[in-house]
Amino acid sequence: MKMPFSFSLGSLPLSRNWLTLAGALAMGGVAIFLSNKLLHDYKAKIDAQLRAEHTMVKIVVARRDLERGSPIVKENFAAREMPQEFVHASALRPAQFDQYSGQRLAVGLKRGEALLEAHLESASTVFSATLPKGDVALTTEVDEVNSISGMLRPSDHIDLIVTAHPSKGNSADLTFPLLSNVEVLATGQVTRKRDGTNQPRTYTTITMALLPADADRVVIAKSSGRLTAVLRNPEDTRPNSTVAMGIDELLPKTKAQKAHRAVQYIVGGAGGSRS
Repeated sequence: MKMPFSFSLGSLPLSRNWLTLAGALAMGGVAIFLSNKLLHDYKAKIDAQLRAEHTMVKIVVARRDLERGSPIVKENFAAREMPQEFVHASALRPAQFDQYSGQRLAVGLKRGEALLEAHLESASTVFSATLPKGDVALTTEVDEVNSISGMLRPSDHIDLIVTAHPSKGNSADLTFPLLSNVEVLATGQVTRKRDGTNQPRTYTTITMALLPADADRVVIAKSSGRLTAVLRNPEDTRPNSTVAMGIDELLPKTKAQKAHRAVQYIVGGAGGSRS
């Protein structure tokens, strides 16, 4: 049996309401998209005008809010361009970042805030607190030779060589190693690298980290002879094992000494040599 066809006019207003709502939502989405695009284009225009009117420089800023004691690592910081006239004089540049890597913040930083040298923990810590436990710091005068012509830097490692006259006998001056693999804490008043250049610096003193007994040896050596610093590779920890040498070991052999060769002699029929 066929059912009669029926059509309800009551569902028509409901369908129209849904269509009206969908159209409103679509128009709202288009409006939001156009607004965002307008704001983005306006921001890009302002940024372009700013770059044209100012000299831009890159500085290091906090990538997120950082607490005091946070490590200076790339994960916590980013590079950002700012007009040069608005940048603090001690703001760190990206090229300087590696020099301070591994240090910690002495204060907290907000996201986007520039990293200054004054924010570093080491910049607000007394120098004595940087000494390893058990070591002392000894400052000694240096000349152009001992300063490796101004190329010596904090954190370099050196050997100390003494030239002195023995207290007993009439022998000539002797030169011998005093200490090996000594860490340089400071050259003059510079206690760490402040730039990435290798330009010579002028200073008249170096400060070294030493055991107390080694500090006494250096003082005695200075009062009895002359100290010379020899730069070494920081990864080379082998001690300087050279023996004491005097001028006699360096002088060239005379003709008489060269002619003094081994002389053959015979004892009981057996051949041998004697010098």
